Amino acid sequence: MTAGPTQTDIADSVVRGFTSFATEVVHDHVSDAALRAAKRCLVDAVGCALGAQETDVISALRAVASTAISSRPATLWGTTIQTTPDMAAFVNGSATRCLDFNDDYFGTEKTNAHGDTGPHPSDNLGGILSAAEVAGASGSETLLGIVIAYEVCGQLVDEVVLRGNGWDHPLFHSIATSAAAARLLGLSRAQTANAIRLAVVPNICLYETRVGSISNWKGLAGPNGSRNGLFAAVLAEAGITGPEMAFEGARGFMRQLDHEFSLGPFGSLQRPFRVENTYFKHLPLRYEMQLPVQLALEMRKTVDPRDIATMRVYMERKSVVSREAEPALWRPSNRETADHSGPYLIAAALVDGAITEATFEAERYLDPSLLDVTNTIQLIEDPAYTASFPWQMACRFEVELKDGRALTLMGENPKGHPQNPMADDEISAKFLGQVEPRLGKDRAEELLQCIWSLEEQPSLERLFALMVPDSTSATSA
Repeated sequence: MTAGPTQTDIADSVVRGFTSFATEVVHDHVSDAALRAAKRCLVDAVGCALGAQETDVISALRAVASTAISSRPATLWGTTIQTTPDMAAFVNGSATRCLDFNDDYFGTEKTNAHGDTGPHPSDNLGGILSAAEVAGASGSETLLGIVIAYEVCGQLVDEVVLRGNGWDHPLFHSIATSAAAARLLGLSRAQTANAIRLAVVPNICLYETRVGSISNWKGLAGPNGSRNGLFAAVLAEAGITGPEMAFEGARGFMRQLDHEFSLGPFGSLQRPFRVENTYFKHLPLRYEMQLPVQLALEMRKTVDPRDIATMRVYMERKSVVSREAEPALWRPSNRETADHSGPYLIAAALVDGAITEATFEAERYLDPSLLDVTNTIQLIEDPAYTASFPWQMACRFEVELKDGRALTLMGENPKGHPQNPMADDEISAKFLGQVEPRLGKDRAEELLQCIWSLEEQPSLERLFALMVPDSTSATSA
């Protein structure tokens, strides 16, 4: 195959901006704070992924991936199984996303999209580490790839109104992973531009993924975006070209969204990288519901949920749905809907005093007594909360009890929000809580220290090896 002509002047300004950043940023441009943040994200993601290894969904995906072989293999985390790089990207990213416990990003106080879309940037890590593995990248190079992906993904979150136009966020992961993978694979400027183009045009996704009775695909869509981004980089590496005006063309991305945007400044030594403003979860559920559930747990100390007559929950616009528009959220019929349902999650916190894996089992989300509490809850927009979102996430409960008393409870910025961050020790504790049951205390600690010192690793070989329990055989699936 003959590659397309070398392109020195990229006409599409968005392709040009991402290409320039991905090909020109070097470690000397990245602060210690940004590299530390990248390690925090990797610690968090690996913990989530290893915690999900025995779920039915990941077992099924692992079985599919085990049927594929490659002369350029990549590893399924937590096993010695090797498969094609794109399948490893998909399965590993899906494991990270599976329990809805991985990180998020909505923007900062300077976002132009006002938190329209909140993708999970760690959905990209399956594709990034697959690219790093096949490229033989060092730990230091891998961390730079993570910084690149989080920056590209964050730029899109900051600038693009996607969800409000009916589209879904996995496209952001396709673009982010394509840029990071292109860098890890050593692609030229022209090839990197084509990787980004090939990540955009074929991969626009529908928001139907996240409404109604939600399917397994909700947790797989983002990782599939990363898989597509890695595939785009591999195609570009082989000389395949993509449509030149992917974003700004007459039939390009902006035209389909009916939304024009420009990229803002990228991270540098003078400006924080977006990875430094990652939103971490302290509870295994949708990010916008972290604060309401936190408030429900607080209210439970003084209120018996059986005494509630009505409960009005005031939030920002994007988290507010009505029973008429989304009846499944008041009567969840599967795990995916339950962990995305604000009314159900608030009720579960009030009744049970915790959100655990048991919260998402059918016995719990079908319990009539719990659904009776769910039925008292109404979600209402507070315009002031919408205006301050996402840099200030606020919530207010206005509760009427059956005896006529009225109560109000308010809060802002849940634990893990960039303005209320989790400390490194808390990120580590979250990791160990998920990983120790699988690997044991000593091996979990060793893996944790490997990630915190990843820049010292000459390759990712030790990282992958430490993810595997001692008893795992080369043929286990």
